[in-house]
Amino acid sequence: MARLLWEACRRHVDREAVRAAAAACGPRLEAAVGPAVDQRLGPLLGRALRLAGWRVPDELGALAAVQRAEAQLVLPRALRLALDPLGDAGLEPVVMKGPAVAARYPEPGLRPMEDIDVLLPRPFHGRALEALRGAGWRVARPRAGGHYDTVLCHRAVPLALELHHGLQSWYERAHTLGPDELWARRVPDARLGGAAWGLPLEHEIVLLAAHAGKPHHGFARMVWIADLAMVVGHGPAVDWERVASVARRTRSATVVATALALARRAGVEAPASLFPLPVGGWRRAALERVLDPGWPLERDRVPTFHLRFALADTVWRRAVLLAGSAHEQQSRRRRLAWPVLAAGQATARWRGLRPGRGRRPPDPAPDPRAPDARNPSVLSA
Repeated sequence: MARLLWEACRRHVDREAVRAAAAACGPRLEAAVGPAVDQRLGPLLGRALRLAGWRVPDELGALAAVQRAEAQLVLPRALRLALDPLGDAGLEPVVMKGPAVAARYPEPGLRPMEDIDVLLPRPFHGRALEALRGAGWRVARPRAGGHYDTVLCHRAVPLALELHHGLQSWYERAHTLGPDELWARRVPDARLGGAAWGLPLEHEIVLLAAHAGKPHHGFARMVWIADLAMVVGHGPAVDWERVASVARRTRSATVVATALALARRAGVEAPASLFPLPVGGWRRAALERVLDPGWPLERDRVPTFHLRFALADTVWRRAVLLAGSAHEQQSRRRRLAWPVLAAGQATARWRGLRPGRGRRPPDPAPDPRAPDARNPSVLSA
């Protein structure tokens, strides 16, 4: 089943490979519908089966029709409602991920979306909110409480708008790629309308890889790899030297290398020599799980706590992630007590991880995004 889903991620469908993978599923082909939808690959799987001359399950056909209508009718209206007020206010919003990537898919509706991600630096956040409120948007979730974005809704469209001034909270940062650099590198994006800005290809590839591998994502969805395949396969050839340079400079080389290793299953031909993975030790052992073809379908049954540290390039970032793994925001009292709790738990974990210590470290506070809270030695590699 995993082989069939990976084949569906390709920009250019290999018909023979899809037929072979579908035939290998046998009567279990219908069982692939649920995982495909969970992985946000429903329309892509339907497309692959259709082009291969295979019967498309009714559920996938209906889903593709709905998402095609949304892409052709709803998304353009949502983009106008979001971007035109910002442009009229003299702002230059960068559209990230979903809509920017969807424009590079071969057919409308192949890329499901639940929201629109727009980036503006923090000094422009208040001004942007004022412009959006004047255009009928209302705040559904403010940026308070450690959030790096404000979520807005509009009664005219079912898509939410996420107005970002950051990419992740400080305690989840595994690299140094930041909003200021992305915004400074912005370029006009005619695919999304006159008021839209996008990213240079090398920065977009690094951002997509970092997004797929961020601590609470952990490459859990194949659609994030399909995004890379669609972006890389659309338009001009990729300057992989520049991609590698951005990845090294932003301390995201490992997460980019991992994403591109996965993307090779979807037809992306990135030179492995420019994007090396750790060759041994606990980091390589943790990444081997992700590089298994069945990883996204088995992730919920496999401990993933190691992965966030293996993907970080520096000891400092692993230390921040280690402390941040105990972070909770369930109440104001706990938020105020967070520095003390984090310091205590990080110290206890580090003492338990040091060589020669026979005692097991105390169990950390429950983390809903980390089903296994047992740590490897994450600060040394």
